[in-house]
Amino acid sequence: MGHPSPPPGKPRIPAPKVYGAKPRSPQGASGASSPVLTGLIVATLYAVLWTLLVYVVHNPVSLAGWGAGGLIGIALARAARAPSPSLGTLAVVLTVGTVVVAKALILAFALRPILVDEIVRHPEATRAVYVLDMTIHRTFSPDLQAALDTLPRRGGDTARADVRALMAFELQDRIIAEARARDSAATPAERERLVRTYSDQILGRAGFLVMLGKLFSFWDLLWLGLGVSSAWKLAQSVTR
Repeated sequence: MGHPSPPPGKPRIPAPKVYGAKPRSPQGASGASSPVLTGLIVATLYAVLWTLLVYVVHNPVSLAGWGAGGLIGIALARAARAPSPSLGTLAVVLTVGTVVVAKALILAFALRPILVDEIVRHPEATRAVYVLDMTIHRTFSPDLQAALDTLPRRGGDTARADVRALMAFELQDRIIAEARARDSAATPAERERLVRTYSDQILGRAGFLVMLGKLFSFWDLLWLGLGVSSAWKLAQSVTR
């Protein structure tokens, strides 16, 4: 039984075969976006993990800025078809963005819990918070509060300022003793709630951008510079 003949008017055209040729990549033109997508994913995950690490260890872990550049540079180079100067620029931008985003996440989600935990752990710090709260709300014992009310008000008179300082120094031991007693009588939940209230007030006085700028120390900038340099070089030199 022979092979069926093609329909009339539609001759069969055999597909050309090229031996030794590599198959065409299925990515096509969309493959050019792969390094960008890979870099964004790596940068986002790294910023989140950095924030979690800072929250756990209560340390800014400034060295992570260098690690961000190295990891992003390697990830971009492995995702690209071939080294390219544009990869270096992309790696630098993503490295800087990763560090800034990580610092913003630390400020938004980790800094307040860290500050509260550090204050609650140290009795001297919690005692100072109780002194502040009792001074603002005038909740010292009646005789001590009456003595504090007799302190001369602050003004330009040097003599009055000296008297106020002397009287406050004489009352200091009583102030600390009552603050210590109030702190000892408080439950852990009450103590943490009070500390959280004043820590939120302290952090809220400065704007978000101002606080974000304060998170960048000399060491943060140093490691960021090394990270940018590593990202630029690795993104253009490492291949799959």
